[in-house]
Amino acid sequence: MRALLLFFIILYTPTALAETLKLEIEERKFGKSEILVEIVLPSENVNGKLPLIITQHGSTLDAKIKGSKVRTDEHSKRLLQTAVKRGFAVAVIDAFYTHDIKPNQKHRQPWAADYAKGLAAFLSKDSRFDPHNFFFSGFSYGGGHAHYLFEDLKFTSEHSWAAIVAAEPSCNAFFEAKKYTTPVLTIKGGESHYEPRPCEILTTLYQDKGTDATLIVYPRSNHHFSHNGKITKGPAFNGCPDNPVIMQANGTWTFLNGDEANRKIAGKRCMTKTSGSGKSREDLDLAIDATLKFFKEKIKN
Repeated sequence: MRALLLFFIILYTPTALAETLKLEIEERKFGKSEILVEIVLPSENVNGKLPLIITQHGSTLDAKIKGSKVRTDEHSKRLLQTAVKRGFAVAVIDAFYTHDIKPNQKHRQPWAADYAKGLAAFLSKDSRFDPHNFFFSGFSYGGGHAHYLFEDLKFTSEHSWAAIVAAEPSCNAFFEAKKYTTPVLTIKGGESHYEPRPCEILTTLYQDKGTDATLIVYPRSNHHFSHNGKITKGPAFNGCPDNPVIMQANGTWTFLNGDEANRKIAGKRCMTKTSGSGKSREDLDLAIDATLKFFKEKIKN
């Protein structure tokens, strides 16, 4: 995965050093595509190389980073704000920069896992960061691609992700269970229109193979970690909660029960018009705190 640096802007603030990068990264759906990335470093007590969190937004870009053209969601914005205070550097990806994709255009979404790996490979050469301690977090669409990183956990020939957190992923499709060396935390809302059941299946299958896999469910939360959730109409890949798609790294797919699967079959069985709304976000800070505690525990000395 190769990345070409096109430009960077450096912004100094009293609490952090921030850069906006434009990168061209090879991605399997659109080919070479440009993305914007906001990188923020903590300014206090920086000794040696920093652990880095790469975070990916969901389908809806509903938050802004002050002073940056990088678009993101509320999850990544809060993660950024809290993580730099706890000693992490953070890289926020705007995966829709070139394509300007609407929230309901699920079919047009790029394979964000490719962007994450390309960015990680690029930043692994940066002397400010410790490539042994690169973490990934994503919400919704980004959470799904957090799980998709298990296709191949190496982002260089020498380095793999230190830990991964998937916040509110669908879990209706995931890579086959193996004994992966990268720990994974999945965080779900108990009242999400992406119900927790397939994530429970994923976590159990991974645990059974010896992977460090954990699931947290906030019982009153919807998809946005809110208590005011409502079921609405909208496209969602959530129709296979008890029989999710199992993907192999060689490209073959089956359903959990052994039935043959491919993109067309999975789309027909698993895509629905059942979505959700409500953004009071009572449990979002809890999810952010759980994410950062998980990453802190997995830092390699």
